[in-house]
Amino acid sequence: MERIGLFGGTFDPVHAGHLAIAEQAAEELRLDQVLFIPAADPPHKRKTWANYAQRVAMLEAALAGCDRFSISLIEAELPAPSYTVDTLRELRKRLTGQFYFLLGADSLLDIHLWHRFQDLLKLTKFIVISRPGIPLAAMRQAMERLPGPFLPDAAGMRWLRADGAEFILLINRLKEDVSSTVIREQFRRGKKTELRDD
Repeated sequence: MERIGLFGGTFDPVHAGHLAIAEQAAEELRLDQVLFIPAADPPHKRKTWANYAQRVAMLEAALAGCDRFSISLIEAELPAPSYTVDTLRELRKRLTGQFYFLLGADSLLDIHLWHRFQDLLKLTKFIVISRPGIPLAAMRQAMERLPGPFLPDAAGMRWLRADGAEFILLINRLKEDVSSTVIREQFRRGKKTELRDD
């Protein structure tokens, strides 16, 4: 069975940090492919800096030559807004494999607020990307808010539920915390920004 990483986000814009996260997840968890899924109409953001077509074009340029990486335009085909649970349900109809959804540690803290979050646990396993400033204790507290129980392994790096739901902590080894917010601010100030490392 194929192991498929799902990397959702606005990618507004895509940057080297996104690619580093995807590469690390693919390598460490032996993912056969990673699908980048740009949000067409993200419910948590009122307005994106670039429109959907521009964000897709930036992704195409950034992922050129990355064999394991591809783009899914599924959210442009689904009714707005772009809820993750609806995207995952539709992907289940189209793809066969084990899904691993890449999730930032900051998003883990709020996942209990996501639309129909209980259903997400039945549709995918989660790869949680550590972020500077978010301690492991806070992530454990977030896990305790979810319907469980989720039991940690001895190292506290995986949380498992009896039905197979799983959260895997991936320690991101980027030298600095790069974000799209920082990139947009650099653009505004006229600073040169590298979207990917070559």
